[in-house]
Amino acid sequence: MTKDKNRCANQILADMELFDYLKEKVGERKTKTGAYYDLLEKCATGFVVPFLKNHEYVLQVDQCHVTISDLASEWHWHRATVRTFLDKLEDMGHIHRTRFAKSVVITMVFNKTGIGNSTTSYNGQSMIRPADEFDAALSKWITGNLTDSQMGDVCEQYYEKRIEPEADPSDIASLINQATVCLTACDELTQELAERIAVAALKHTIRNSRFDNPSAFIDFFECQLGGEWSSLLETSRRTAKMILLDEEEAADDDSGEKEMLLTLRKPFKALLAKYQEHNSDLL
Repeated sequence: MTKDKNRCANQILADMELFDYLKEKVGERKTKTGAYYDLLEKCATGFVVPFLKNHEYVLQVDQCHVTISDLASEWHWHRATVRTFLDKLEDMGHIHRTRFAKSVVITMVFNKTGIGNSTTSYNGQSMIRPADEFDAALSKWITGNLTDSQMGDVCEQYYEKRIEPEADPSDIASLINQATVCLTACDELTQELAERIAVAALKHTIRNSRFDNPSAFIDFFECQLGGEWSSLLETSRRTAKMILLDEEEAADDDSGEKEMLLTLRKPFKALLAKYQEHNSDLL
């Protein structure tokens, strides 16, 4: 029993260099270590199977978009073996999968608290990184792969799990104290989720500009501002303010620049969307 507890409690520090050293060449068939390393590489580089390049799903950090058939072919495994392997990794909390009809997006999970101890996603711990299931769901909502109703269900489940009472039902004093603490915790949790949803909503809105052309903003910087970075910072700040706040409040009518700032809003949002496509840490 003690040995089992130690196996669960002990965690190791491992990086890509270590797995590169550990992987072995055993004919053409990959070992489990080799297959895991391959997933690490694919997620680190944002790998997408070629025929899925035009798929509407926008990868976030530490994700790859693959098919079971391609992994089976590359690893020289049976497709059922690949599925079982991925099932086990997900059960252990090392990956999260977003399944589509003919493909799967795999998110590698790093720096988790209690890896291997539980398959429960929402354990009352503070969030370590955006690769947990709640933020993964928010990412799917941002990209349109979850509806408002579906994301609402996720929020409700997460909220209820976080506020589950931990007091002993037979201890009256503990229950009273728990009720007092719970009121404050509920308010804090509500604000936490509202903050995260607010950021996700901005990302969702910005994403709508991903097909717009940002060149007008670059041209303005080079031609009108003469390549002066300090002027670009000022213009960017004022344009962002105009987008987020009331136009009359954000633009100085006396400066004569209101119309110019209005024309820069669309290419400015296109820049945000382009950046967001390859960097999920925006905002």
